[in-house]
Amino acid sequence: MSGFSAEGVHLTRRRQPVLQDVSLTVRPREVVALVGPNGAGKSTLLRSLAGELRPLSGHCRLDGLDVHRTAADVLARRRAVLPQEASTDFPLVVEDVVALGRAPWRRRATPRQNRRAVTEAVAAVGAGALMRRDYRDLSGGERQRVQLARVLAQVWDVHWDDEPRYLLLDEPTASLDVGHQQLLLTVVRRVLPQGLGVLAVLHDLNLASAFADRVYLLAGGRVLTEGAPAEVIREENVNRAYTARLDVRMDPANGRPLVLARPPPPDDY
Repeated sequence: MSGFSAEGVHLTRRRQPVLQDVSLTVRPREVVALVGPNGAGKSTLLRSLAGELRPLSGHCRLDGLDVHRTAADVLARRRAVLPQEASTDFPLVVEDVVALGRAPWRRRATPRQNRRAVTEAVAAVGAGALMRRDYRDLSGGERQRVQLARVLAQVWDVHWDDEPRYLLLDEPTASLDVGHQQLLLTVVRRVLPQGLGVLAVLHDLNLASAFADRVYLLAGGRVLTEGAPAEVIREENVNRAYTARLDVRMDPANGRPLVLARPPPPDDY
């Protein structure tokens, strides 16, 4: 069965429940946004899907393979993970940083194929002009683009064996300004025709609304609701999940929700 999924996942930390009966599916050629307040379990769910955390019960499956019973090198060729903080402190040029993503393919692809994957991943994120730059000298936005190229290079082989592959992105826009946020997520959507499925943990509901095909809203370790952005990002849902004062309006240009912060009453100033 094609798809990356969590099925009834329960996970605890220090005997406290973090995820409770969580199910989620990411299909090839779609972007799924995972949203919710701090502490909802978003990053924990992503790490469980990646195989880093083992659930107490339930399963995480990648196209039918049990993630937690599959060899690490097999997983590494089928899914790539961009963590919240992906730092590289060694004196490497950008091309070498991106080439790190090819490690799982060293014995399965030719040097020419590996170089091609690096070149195409760099081109996909628009970082060609950075190839010979020292990674440590890059701005925050440039570094994030390079890290995205690295994980793209890791799964850039869908046109060779026709297997679906997946990107797991943990708050990829957190440290970026609005322009770089839009650029990064535009790149993510641009590579979907390669056969990639993408799960992205996002804090910004408007970014989730604009770029995701489907949205899962987590609160208290549970899926509160899921579906198309217009079905999930509704006032009653987001105000309940975030205990916030938010207005949700529909953008007449595209029919997608726009989330606006509601100002406090004058007496609260």
